[in-house]
Amino acid sequence: MAKGANFQMVSYKENFLDLHKKSICMHLHFTQLGIRRLVFFSVLLLLIFCRTAQAQVMYTGGSNLQLLYGRHLNQSGDMATITFEHFGMRGAFEHFGFADLSNNVSLQSPALYAEWYPKVSLSRATGSEVRLGPVNDVLLGGGVNVLFGGTEDFFVYLLGPAFKFALPGQGLLQLETYYYKQHGSEYNGTFQITPSWDVKLPASEIIHLRFRGFMDFIGDRGPGAAQYLTQPQLFLDLGNLKGKPGRVYAGTEWRYWHNVVGLRDVNESILQVNLLFQL
Repeated sequence: MAKGANFQMVSYKENFLDLHKKSICMHLHFTQLGIRRLVFFSVLLLLIFCRTAQAQVMYTGGSNLQLLYGRHLNQSGDMATITFEHFGMRGAFEHFGFADLSNNVSLQSPALYAEWYPKVSLSRATGSEVRLGPVNDVLLGGGVNVLFGGTEDFFVYLLGPAFKFALPGQGLLQLETYYYKQHGSEYNGTFQITPSWDVKLPASEIIHLRFRGFMDFIGDRGPGAAQYLTQPQLFLDLGNLKGKPGRVYAGTEWRYWHNVVGLRDVNESILQVNLLFQL
């Protein structure tokens, strides 16, 4: 799954529906984490969350911190989320990662969900443009998805190409296509297709809007059903109102998840207010 996925991957079979009614109340049992999770978390800390001077020299890119608060539209309960995102680039290598700390409004038992996607640009690696129609670059890479907290092990491996499309200005339009495999012998390999976008919309000299988001389409893993998740966001650039654009944004996010974690006919719809700080 790509950004934005504020996941509460708890017991997918017997416990999910009951826990979901309680806003997916999960405990962080770090002592029970496997080696894969610990290694992944260490790499994530080093490559994504590190904001030291050395990291800023090594990478060009950006980070942001988001504060979200929303209400379930198709069931009772609120949700609060803190999201950290980072994109970095050095030479032919680039990577994107995020972490969501989310739970009900009490935040008494939060769950931490994280994803990381390293890629290599073929254009930058070969020194010549790799173009195909509207596609202005092809990247090869993969990803890992991991949940810290919850009663079941959740770890996903992804591998495949990504395609970047030419847009006017500084907009981003990307399509990622992956082989998707959740850890566990009961899960089959399947596919994940993820379009994502980030486009600035200057309505006037003062009013600057920003439209960003993604959609995840994930095939049937064996148990369960195919699922899709989307999280479009629309922001107003608050900083531009005072002559300091690109620093603080306020807006909304709609999160819709069809067949949550592959559970047929279990859907989630959450409308959230979102405050984004560009770091």
